[in-house]
Amino acid sequence: MKLHLSNLGPIKHGEIELGDITLFVGKPNTGKSTAMKALFYSLYCPGNLIKLKQDSFEVKDNLFLLRFTIDREGTKENYKSFISDSLPEGEFKLEPINVLDFILTQKLSYEEDYRPSTLPPMFFPKTCSDEDIKRLRFSLSNTIYKISVNGDKGEVKVNVSDVSETCLNETLSSISTIMLNIAEQLVNSQYCIGFNESLSKNGINGVVYIPYGRSFLVLQKFILQEILNSLTSASPSPFSWLEKISNMIRGSVIMAINPPFKITRPNYLTEYFEGLTTYNEKVFNLIKPLLKGQIANVGGNLVYIEENKKIPWEYVSASILEIVSFLLSVKVGSLILFEEPETQLHEELQLLMGMVLYALSSINRIVISTHSQTIVSTIAHLSMLKPTKEELKDLFEDLKVKDYEALAEAVEKANEKVKVKVYHFTEGEVKDVSIDNVVRGLPGTKDVLEKEFRWFSSLHSKRLFGQK
Repeated sequence: MKLHLSNLGPIKHGEIELGDITLFVGKPNTGKSTAMKALFYSLYCPGNLIKLKQDSFEVKDNLFLLRFTIDREGTKENYKSFISDSLPEGEFKLEPINVLDFILTQKLSYEEDYRPSTLPPMFFPKTCSDEDIKRLRFSLSNTIYKISVNGDKGEVKVNVSDVSETCLNETLSSISTIMLNIAEQLVNSQYCIGFNESLSKNGINGVVYIPYGRSFLVLQKFILQEILNSLTSASPSPFSWLEKISNMIRGSVIMAINPPFKITRPNYLTEYFEGLTTYNEKVFNLIKPLLKGQIANVGGNLVYIEENKKIPWEYVSASILEIVSFLLSVKVGSLILFEEPETQLHEELQLLMGMVLYALSSINRIVISTHSQTIVSTIAHLSMLKPTKEELKDLFEDLKVKDYEALAEAVEKANEKVKVKVYHFTEGEVKDVSIDNVVRGLPGTKDVLEKEFRWFSSLHSKRLFGQK
């Protein structure tokens, strides 16, 4: 897969070919996160992209029939508008597959029976009696909508109970709008299903964007889950129920006043928050060396335990929250877009996180943006030297790391196939950097360290020899 970038935010030009694990390095504000978001939105199918044009609408014997055409130009404009709310102005394209090309080129052929859960607002003229309105609302909410699509053309049929002819004729415009809205939702859903199936055939079972600031979102999720579980547990008296409801309302108000993210934008945060559910046991075994304590499921809640004591998530260290947020995010077989995995991790944990990411790239495609010399160097050296389990054991025991067996085995397995790609983001350009060059020093960091070393050396000389 290759991402083409042109005049996108700070990036003037760039071509990025994804490896099994791809690293974005460079100074702040050079476009690393922008490129990550371009990847995400290339593979994200939003729920309101498809635009339909109404061709005709007729009513006969209480049968409503709406014919429509898929408006591909209107859909393209919808996508441009959607992207303009999410990314800076500019051009980007992922090949060989991206959501816009899929929707504009693929033809649907399907039939479906559908009953809507809710209806959008309707306008009822004065000629409709209260009884007519009641019957019509009930019919449109409870009847079966039959939709069929063949290529660019489609139709929706719906039967409704007896309503006066005068009322029906007066409400045709409102009903046709409702039916077109329902059709757009259904057609969009089918395209998203088809697109995700196509991604799966390309070895990507979903896309996970792990954002910067994730530990706060995970903490919000834990607190909210504890409130909900507390409300559904047995209560000894009505007063305790009142107290729980009061606490939940108070917590909801706090979250409403200080929401962890905008409700509709950016989409990757919404997707991330909703995806924080369970964790994969294989991933858990890999991150064990990074945890001082243990994670357990107690009464439907995920808890953290150190020295046989349960520690409330509000008091768990920032590094543990970061590691747990990663654990809950990873879905095996998905494309993982990971912003700054070094956040809140000291050097030893950064080294181990680099090993975990390298190991995972044998079963996941991974893209990370990072400022960490340790993580980049770890992944580059693993790729170059391909250490065995026994060689890894020497390092783990020297670091006094526990529960490292699964990680050592996974790193050795990754050595067989993992391809590492590194890209250096500079002022306006994205440059491919060889592993050999990365091993010699992270681009942009090596120069700074050399300048720092020369400066400290000159200060040492002044202090020791009184030089000016």
